[in-house]
Amino acid sequence: MEIYLDNAATTPLLPEVETAMMTTFKQFGNPSSLHRKGVQAEDVLKRTRQQILHSLEVRQGRVVFTGGGTEANNLAIFGTVRRFPNRGKHLVTTSIEHPSVLEVYRYLGRHGWDVTFIDPDASGQVHAQDILSALRPDTLLVSMMHVNNETGAILPVQQVGEVLKGRRQTLFHVDGIQAFGKVSACLVNAQADLYTVSAHKLGGPKGVGALYLRQGVEINPLLLGGGQEFGIRSGTENVVGIAGFGAAAALAEQALPDSWNHVQDLYDVLSDGLKKIGASVVTPYPFSPYVINASFPGIRAEVLLHALEAQGVYVSTGSACSTHKGRVQSSHVLRAMNRPHEEIAGAVRFSLARWLTLEDVQTALVRVAEQVQWLQRVGG
Repeated sequence: MEIYLDNAATTPLLPEVETAMMTTFKQFGNPSSLHRKGVQAEDVLKRTRQQILHSLEVRQGRVVFTGGGTEANNLAIFGTVRRFPNRGKHLVTTSIEHPSVLEVYRYLGRHGWDVTFIDPDASGQVHAQDILSALRPDTLLVSMMHVNNETGAILPVQQVGEVLKGRRQTLFHVDGIQAFGKVSACLVNAQADLYTVSAHKLGGPKGVGALYLRQGVEINPLLLGGGQEFGIRSGTENVVGIAGFGAAAALAEQALPDSWNHVQDLYDVLSDGLKKIGASVVTPYPFSPYVINASFPGIRAEVLLHALEAQGVYVSTGSACSTHKGRVQSSHVLRAMNRPHEEIAGAVRFSLARWLTLEDVQTALVRVAEQVQWLQRVGG
């Protein structure tokens, strides 16, 4: 029996999502066409926009479809700084962001923008006061993730967002990709002007994301062309993928809050079991139960990953977007937390999903224990 515990990287396509996509394959029209085939395709986009708004628990605002979460994050940041080149040259983010945010800010820092990177504490949590203390009169944009993809830390987006509501010159962007469909009322809690989501983290297809813009928020496009997606993201929309996104979002919404409670139970069993095997587990507070970061003394992460893979258990060494074929980069998140070198080199991420069972977790723990004991004997 294979046990897939790398759901923070991507998830399997759910059967209901596949059905929705296969049905939409027959609606091949271009959403921009005025005839009936185009109208049918446009209806798919409209229904999915409404579903995402409903899942975010908001009624107003725009949902702009993109080619994934990375594009959505890039669009939020670049779109803002290009829209307001003279409002302010200061930007704030954290040092534990996903590469699709972190690398954009590093790029802007090399091209005339003044960027402040806020570090977490040793547990992985970023403090709201550190973000707020970094604000200046010329701060244009603050970006921070809702849930960290490597440690599961839930960042204090609500506290930051509530303060930023009173600063009209500063926009607030939240990367909600690891929160959407898992954290109830994620956008309401975030108080964000811009909020990014992605389909393949909750049982939907890869290559489909979205950027939510609060009503009244304007940004500049990155792609110019036919003016699709309110003129913010030109290009013919991926109608089949968007239909899958809508189905996945609806399923995730229907499962809340029971899914959170179920995954919390799985987290407790997995976390306790890993500690009994001798793991050091990162424990930020508050945290999402969907992610566990653990390391075992004397065992390198990639060695354990492949040992577990041979036994049918799939985990990761961190963010899949910062791991390249043949080369595993050490975690920038754990480095920012000032964790010991041995722990960083041995860090493995176990990420859960609502469709996993207690039996899945218990079986995985047995296999992890066997491989850890074997590797410790042979000097892994």
